[in-house]
Amino acid sequence: MTSWKFYDNNADRLFADYISLDFYSIFQDVEEFILQSKGVSLDVGSGSGRDAAALDELGYKVIAVEPSEKMRNLASSYYKSNHIIWLDDSLPFLHSVKAMNLKFDLILVSAVWMHLSKKEQKISLETLTDLLTLNGRMIITLRLGPPEPDRNINVVNTEELLELASQLGLKTLRVTSINKDSFQRNQITWQKVVLSKNNE
Repeated sequence: MTSWKFYDNNADRLFADYISLDFYSIFQDVEEFILQSKGVSLDVGSGSGRDAAALDELGYKVIAVEPSEKMRNLASSYYKSNHIIWLDDSLPFLHSVKAMNLKFDLILVSAVWMHLSKKEQKISLETLTDLLTLNGRMIITLRLGPPEPDRNINVVNTEELLELASQLGLKTLRVTSINKDSFQRNQITWQKVVLSKNNE
């Protein structure tokens, strides 16, 4: 997965765009799952750091994973907190995260899934499932729209994700309505899936 080169090359513009969006407006349809726990959270593809900072303010300890060096540096400089650890890591394996030997009460994977191939999606969900605590929550935001090969953006299928989740024993807690794109891009919409690992 090398899609972060685009983010490195356009870091200043993208950073400004992303921090202009409000965390609570974006996640209002899954907010209850975010507020249910105040433990350890993992923000995969943390980008501008907006979501990591919001989780920090809610009382989470946050591991923020971002492979784009420029985006990560902008985020860590803008959001200064002793409760956020910024890591250079990426799906599908998250080697650095695994090395921490942590389990997470909340895993947020926002605007990342479309950068993964189908094979990488399967491995990624296995990786994330292993990192999730029992009864922990995983929120994945899915970009629904045409592919953009120059940005390594693939077509994403919600039903395929739900099937993968079922195969791994994850419980689907919510599939949200399809939402318009925050930047008013006509061909792009978004949907969120909330998954949980229980001990059944």
